[in-house]
Formats: sequence, structure tokens, C-alpha cells
Amino acid sequence: MVGMTSIRATATLLPVTVALAALALGACATEVRDEMPGRAQAAPPASVQSGGLKTLRQIQAEENARPIPAPQPPPAPPQKLSDASQMPNQPPNQPPNQPPPVRRRGSSSPPPPPIDQPATPALPAPGSTQGLTDRAKRDLMSPEVDRLRTDDAMGRLDPLQQRDLLRKQQDLRQYGPGPLGY
Repeated sequence: MVGMTSIRATATLLPVTVALAALALGACATEVRDEMPGRAQAAPPASVQSGGLKTLRQIQAEENARPIPAPQPPPAPPQKLSDASQMPNQPPNQPPNQPPPVRRRGSSSPPPPPIDQPATPALPAPGSTQGLTDRAKRDLMSPEVDRLRTDDAMGRLDPLQQRDLLRKQQDLRQYGPGPLGY
């Protein structure tokens, strides 16, 4: 009989021991956190659910039990009041709400009077360089146009070269008359 009582005692203490072990494991477990809020997540694996960890329902119940801080409204901009209602505690013989004088730092003397500086002379507008540019382009094109004119006078130009000559002569006219007047 003595052997039977020890088995019964062990059998009755076994569930209590398992429950205490589960409670101890649950206390050591890390808190489950949502790493990506706003996305649906699958239930934790069965290995995590068993072994004394909190069930999904327990976690959801704890989440719902936490107070959610209400979003704070943005501060309202200061409202302008009429002159009479600006300072209700202010006697009527004092001037209206004026900001206190700003104290200068670093000196006890009043600021120096502003210095009247002479106006800076306006620089003349830069001259146009268009004339110089046109003259340079004309000087570069003139020798080739002179050679084409000479060849055309001798009848050596084909129709495509004559077309080129007419275009270059027109470009020269665009840049103005040269030193020879054409």
C-alpha cells in the first residue's frame, strides 16, 4: 500500500508542477510585437502556442485592455481680439497691449545712429557684343564666298555648289556689309 500512495501523490502533484512550469516559461517569454503594423499576420506557429506561451486570444485581450492615447488636436492659432477686449485686467488709461522693449545684449549704451551711405554709382550697361560677333563670322566666311564667286564666274560650279554659294551670300548679308560694302 505504501507504493500506491506515492504514485497517487505524484499523480496529483504532476498537473500542479506542469502548470507552474508553464507559468514560469510564460514569464520568461518575450513580448509578442507587431513588427509591421497595418499588415495581416498569420497566427504564430504551433510550437510557439504550446509550451505555456500566451494564446492569440490572450494577446488580443491584453491589446484591447490597453488604453489608446487619443490624438491631440493641433494648437489653435491665437485669436486677435478687439482693442477693448485685448487685456481685460488692464486699466483703460494705459496704452493697449504693447510688447516689452527688447533689451540689447553686450552693451549698455544705446545703438548708434544709422549711417547714411552714399548710393553706389550705377554701372553702365555692358555694351553689346553682337557687332563683334557678326564681324568675326563675316571674316571667317568671306574667303570661301570669294572663292565660290570666282569659280561661279568661270563656270566651274555645279548646281549644288551654286546653291551653297547663294546660301553663304545670304548669311553674309545677315551679318551686315563687310569692309568692301557688300
